[in-house]
Amino acid sequence: MYHFIVLCCSSLLFLLTMGTSIPPPVDTMRNNVKLLAETALIRIQKLTNEFKISPNMVFSGVEFIPNITLEKHLGLSSIAEKLNTFQVILQNLPLDGMPQIQSDLVGLLDIVHWLATSCSCPVKKPTIDGRLDAFLKTNVAFRLSIANIALSRLQEFLSKLTNSLDQLKNC
Repeated sequence: MYHFIVLCCSSLLFLLTMGTSIPPPVDTMRNNVKLLAETALIRIQKLTNEFKISPNMVFSGVEFIPNITLEKHLGLSSIAEKLNTFQVILQNLPLDGMPQIQSDLVGLLDIVHWLATSCSCPVKKPTIDGRLDAFLKTNVAFRLSIANIALSRLQEFLSKLTNSLDQLKNC
C-alpha cells in the first residue's frame, strides 16, 4: 500500500509540474527523478527478494546488460541510453512486477529527455542492439536468472543516479 501511495504522489507531482504554462525548474525535475528512481528501487528490491540466484552462476552474453560499475561519469545522454537498454531488457522478461518497473523507467526516461532538451543535450534515438535481442531470445528459458542480473544492475544504476543528481546538468 505504501508503494502505491508513493507512486501516486510522485506521479501527481510530476503531472502538476508538467501542467503549468512555465517550464518546471530543473531542480524540481531532478527531485522527480529521485522520487521515481527510489520508487523503482523499492519495487526492484521487492521483486528480487522473491527469487535469488547463486552469485557463482556464470552466463555468457551478460555484457549486453549495462554494468554501471564500469562507468565513472553519467551524463544525460548516457543515462537515457542506459534506461532505454534496461527498458528493452525488461520488456523481454515477462515476470510479475515487471510492468510497474517498466512504467517507472518510462517516467524516468521522459524526465531525462526533458532535462536533456532543457540543457540542449543531444539524446540519441533509441536503437535496438541486435546482439542483445538475440541474447534475450536465445536465453528465454533462463529469464529468471537474466532478470535477476538485469534488476541487480538496474538497482546499481538507479542508486548511482540518485546519489549523483548534480550530474543531471551534464550532457
